[in-house]
Amino acid sequence: MIDFNLLFLKKIWLQLFLLLCLFVLILPSVQSRQATLADAERKLLESLRITPATIWIEAHNFAGELPDGKTVRLEDYQGRFVLLNFWATWCLPCLKEMPDFERAYQEIGEEKLVVLAVGMGEDKIKIRKFAEKYGFTFPLLADPDMEITRLYGVINIPVTYLIDPKGVILGRALGVREWANLDLLAFIKSQF
Repeated sequence: MIDFNLLFLKKIWLQLFLLLCLFVLILPSVQSRQATLADAERKLLESLRITPATIWIEAHNFAGELPDGKTVRLEDYQGRFVLLNFWATWCLPCLKEMPDFERAYQEIGEEKLVVLAVGMGEDKIKIRKFAEKYGFTFPLLADPDMEITRLYGVINIPVTYLIDPKGVILGRALGVREWANLDLLAFIKSQF
């Protein structure tokens, strides 16, 4: 006579063994890689109040519209550092750090650094007027439906992501920062 309880227990033990093997052999290979920052680079970002990434995170690609109607994608700027900033025309702290973005953009040059400012909930007409009023030359993108904003999980602004030339997020800063800081500019220049 077949003991069904014994067969059932063997089957359960076999399944548990296979599940354990799955965790031991496969799980480590699918875990996230470590961030690409060296200790000195991590300390530099922390000193600038930029939270360094602890794991390797590829920046999400997106398409956005410039005030002149041209569409650009984040991947268009591969090979350069990107300061991906989320802002709005009504945000006073955002306006406070915009001149610093302009200084960094002019200091390093658009061949090595792009400041890509995404207007959270803003249309291209409002952004065009804003750019004309203040004379900013870096790309200002309209995000009227907040698709890019949601893609990056942005709730509070200003928030800025530091993305390396390979498209990897190195850090994030919530709030106003000194983006033309000499140490940050030296770090960006040293990568080329």
